Amino acid sequence: MLKSHSNSPSLVRQQAAVSLRTFGWIGFWTQLIFTAAAGVVLLFAVADPNLNINLKSGFGLFSALGSILVLCLSIYWFFRYTRFSKQLEASESSLHPSRKETIRTLQTGVLINLVGMLLILVGIELVMGSLLGKTLSVPQGAAIYRSSQLIEPLDIFVVQANINMIVAQFVGIAIPFWLATRIEQH
Repeated sequence: MLKSHSNSPSLVRQQAAVSLRTFGWIGFWTQLIFTAAAGVVLLFAVADPNLNINLKSGFGLFSALGSILVLCLSIYWFFRYTRFSKQLEASESSLHPSRKETIRTLQTGVLINLVGMLLILVGIELVMGSLLGKTLSVPQGAAIYRSSQLIEPLDIFVVQANINMIVAQFVGIAIPFWLATRIEQH
């Protein structure tokens, strides 16, 4: 019985290369855009002398900066997927990475983004806790005499920046996880 052409190793490798390149670029640009937006907002927030939510010091700042750094590593990792696809497409078979090596590379991408997700979830908990503290410190119906008790638009931007980082980390987890399951099936 003849082997089906659709399951040939070269066709499977070609499909994997196309998937890695396509989704590598999708992940790269998605994470770059969300990370840049979050980074700019956080930069303005940290530079603002009136910001009094728990972001400028301690673990809140470490978490935000750590998450941005992990996202930068993840952006590089997505770019690496596109280079990895070129190895799969190489005409010389000695340059082709093994399926195991490909899966390990994708698993590393998932792990990088899981670390980033943990950092950003801790950061958003600190920010939301600070905002909740502001809200609860104001008695209902009372006049507010200290502006530090008010939730300001910049506070909401910080929450939005954290949500952008969560979306970027989610993309960084979902794409390599999906790619790894596709490659393992072939």
